[in-house]
Amino acid sequence: MKVILSSESFPPNVSGVATATVNLAENLTKAGHEAFVLTPGETHETTLDKDFPKYKVYRLKSITNPFRHGYRVTFVSDAEVEKLVQEIRPVIIHLQDPATIGQALRRVGKKLGIPVIITNHFSLEYAMSYLKALSPFIPLFRATLVEYLVLFYNKCDAVTTPTETFRRQIVDWGVKTPVYAVSNGIKMEKFLEHTSEKQLDETRKKFNLPEKPTALYLGRVDKDKSIEVLVRAIPTILKKVDAHFIIAGTGGELERMKSLVADLNIDSHVTFIGFIEHNSSDFVNLYKCATLFAIPSTIETQSLVTLEAMSAGIPIVAARAGALPELAHNGKNGYLFTPGRSDQLAARISKILRNHKLATRMGKESIKIATPHQMDRAFGEMLKLYEKVIKNIATKKDLAGDKLVER
Repeated sequence: MKVILSSESFPPNVSGVATATVNLAENLTKAGHEAFVLTPGETHETTLDKDFPKYKVYRLKSITNPFRHGYRVTFVSDAEVEKLVQEIRPVIIHLQDPATIGQALRRVGKKLGIPVIITNHFSLEYAMSYLKALSPFIPLFRATLVEYLVLFYNKCDAVTTPTETFRRQIVDWGVKTPVYAVSNGIKMEKFLEHTSEKQLDETRKKFNLPEKPTALYLGRVDKDKSIEVLVRAIPTILKKVDAHFIIAGTGGELERMKSLVADLNIDSHVTFIGFIEHNSSDFVNLYKCATLFAIPSTIETQSLVTLEAMSAGIPIVAARAGALPELAHNGKNGYLFTPGRSDQLAARISKILRNHKLATRMGKESIKIATPHQMDRAFGEMLKLYEKVIKNIATKKDLAGDKLVER
């Protein structure tokens, strides 16, 4: 089976969408299928990226995205996309977003009779978080965006989204195309492997981390992730427990967060680590060095980093927003707090950091809750959906052919 995947975010971009697209391409290849990724390139030419030997990645000609640092916007004609599609001859097209590449592929798929499905990785709150300066117009922007998404999704053959929370939301928008909740999946096995204390000590030494109760945040450090809520909670936590805090990741808010930590005079209790490669041993070890994982974001359609933390067996303290309550079960494997409330976040984090038995019990629950999201299971569900959509479209073609004969 040949499958075209499209995504505006793909390595070297760091995002959940990029990770999900890579995982999907790798799993398709592993299962004996052929994956072809269409994504923005770094130039005004369309090229084949040879850094991905297991599947083909086409970097389409693009320009710099004026609204998001480090990202590109693709401008290709339907004719150029159709030429690629005709060369590949896929049995299904899977879009990861409804942006420029996705728009062209949807139209070309429709023209050529190829089934097109789309995964909604998108949260309205994500877009709105960048428009606070235009607050009087946010309701209009929101309504316009929903109208566009409904129009686009209704022209696809199926819609997926990682969680039931967002499946219900999409249906509530008025999408008539079938909508399915299919987890992005998590490679749990690497987190469940035994890690010796010596290995953890090596990671602590490498990043100069003390052996104290530790709260970890790993992910993008951008405005939409609300990291400031966590940073402002730290002084209150330190009044109750001698703890340490790790912020691992890069982004547009990184320097401002470093300045805020300095202004709050908590430098000695916070370590900024920067970007950590997923394939490095330090990546898994950082989770295992932590007592808990904190995520103040309000935009998550699932949150792969939260699933990673759960797979490593640590509790979660998360904002009661987006799809996070599907992963952080309040009082079971962690706690939820009201979005934006640093005082509540501080109280929840302190409660776990001060109680080793509670942290251990909640960590075990995290593994149980994460288990249904194992990659093999999630990918199996997506593969079944591909087969279902392909069969449905083939049946419709047959019926259309029968009607034509009857006329």
